[in-house]
Amino acid sequence: MKPTVDAYTVAMPWYERDDFQQLWELAHDRDEMPSDYETWHRNAVAVMNAWLARGRALEIVTIKPAEFLVWLRETGLPNTADTRRRYVELRAVTHGHDVA
Repeated sequence: MKPTVDAYTVAMPWYERDDFQQLWELAHDRDEMPSDYETWHRNAVAVMNAWLARGRALEIVTIKPAEFLVWLRETGLPNTADTRRRYVELRAVTHGHDVA
Protein backbone atom coordinates (compact mmCIF):
# COMPACT_ATOMS: atom_id res chain seq x y z
CA MET A 1 0.00 0.00 0.00
CA LYS A 2 1.49 3.33 -1.03
CA PRO A 3 0.98 6.52 0.98
CA THR A 4 -1.93 8.62 -0.23
CA VAL A 5 -2.43 12.35 -0.09
CA ASP A 6 -4.77 11.81 2.86
CA ALA A 7 -2.23 9.78 4.84
CA TYR A 8 -0.49 11.71 7.58
CA THR A 9 3.23 12.08 7.73
CA VAL A 10 5.44 10.46 10.32
CA ALA A 11 8.63 12.36 11.19
CA MET A 12 11.61 10.05 11.49
CA PRO A 13 15.05 10.90 12.85
CA TRP A 14 17.96 10.22 10.55
CA TYR A 15 21.67 10.16 11.29
CA GLU A 16 24.48 10.56 8.79
CA ARG A 17 27.26 7.99 9.07
CA ASP A 18 29.83 10.70 9.91
CA ASP A 19 27.67 12.07 12.76
CA PHE A 20 26.40 8.83 14.25
CA GLN A 21 29.23 8.10 16.70
CA GLN A 22 29.15 11.60 18.18
CA LEU A 23 25.37 11.56 18.53
CA TRP A 24 25.48 8.08 20.07
CA GLU A 25 28.12 9.12 22.61
CA LEU A 26 26.03 12.15 23.62
CA ALA A 27 22.79 10.18 24.05
CA HIS A 28 21.60 9.67 27.62
CA ASP A 29 19.89 6.46 26.54
CA ARG A 30 22.69 5.01 24.39
CA ASP A 31 22.35 1.67 26.18
CA GLU A 32 18.98 1.38 24.39
CA MET A 33 20.28 2.08 20.89
CA PRO A 34 22.78 0.33 18.63
CA SER A 35 26.36 1.51 19.04
CA ASP A 36 27.27 1.12 15.38
CA TYR A 37 25.90 2.88 12.34
CA GLU A 38 25.32 -0.26 10.28
CA THR A 39 23.02 -1.81 12.88
CA TRP A 40 21.20 1.48 13.42
CA HIS A 41 20.79 1.96 9.65
CA ARG A 42 19.43 -1.57 9.13
CA ASN A 43 16.91 -1.02 11.95
CA ALA A 44 15.93 2.41 10.63
CA VAL A 45 15.26 1.04 7.15
CA ALA A 46 13.08 -1.70 8.67
CA VAL A 47 11.07 0.92 10.59
CA MET A 48 10.73 3.03 7.43
CA ASN A 49 9.46 0.05 5.49
CA ALA A 50 6.96 -0.81 8.23
CA TRP A 51 5.54 2.74 8.23
CA LEU A 52 5.35 2.80 4.45
CA ALA A 53 3.61 -0.59 4.44
CA ARG A 54 0.97 0.96 6.73
CA GLY A 55 0.37 3.63 4.12
CA ARG A 56 2.08 6.44 5.97
CA ALA A 57 4.20 9.13 4.39
CA LEU A 58 7.57 9.72 6.00
CA GLU A 59 9.48 12.90 6.56
CA ILE A 60 13.11 12.07 7.19
CA VAL A 61 14.72 14.69 9.43
CA THR A 62 18.49 14.52 9.66
CA ILE A 63 19.80 15.28 13.12
CA LYS A 64 23.02 17.28 12.86
CA PRO A 65 25.03 17.33 16.11
CA ALA A 66 25.73 21.08 16.31
CA GLU A 67 22.12 22.14 15.68
CA PHE A 68 20.69 19.45 17.93
CA LEU A 69 23.03 20.31 20.81
CA VAL A 70 22.05 23.99 20.60
CA TRP A 71 18.38 22.99 20.74
CA LEU A 72 19.03 20.72 23.74
CA ARG A 73 20.78 23.57 25.58
CA GLU A 74 17.96 25.99 24.76
CA THR A 75 15.25 23.61 25.92
CA GLY A 76 17.12 22.05 28.83
CA LEU A 77 15.97 18.61 27.72
CA PRO A 78 18.03 15.40 27.99
CA ASN A 79 19.21 13.62 24.85
CA THR A 80 16.79 10.69 24.84
CA ALA A 81 14.71 8.91 22.21
CA ASP A 82 11.64 10.88 23.28
CA THR A 83 13.49 14.17 22.99
CA ARG A 84 14.93 13.24 19.59
CA ARG A 85 11.40 12.39 18.44
CA ARG A 86 10.15 15.78 19.67
CA TYR A 87 13.02 17.52 17.90
CA VAL A 88 12.34 15.90 14.52
CA GLU A 89 8.60 16.52 14.84
CA LEU A 90 9.27 20.18 15.60
CA ARG A 91 11.65 20.44 12.63
CA ALA A 92 9.09 18.76 10.35
CA VAL A 93 6.29 21.05 11.52
CA THR A 94 8.41 24.17 11.08
CA HIS A 95 8.97 23.09 7.50
CA GLY A 96 5.22 23.07 6.91
CA HIS A 97 4.29 19.42 7.37
CA ASP A 98 1.71 17.92 9.70
CA VAL A 99 3.20 14.96 11.53
CA ALA A 100 1.84 12.24 13.72
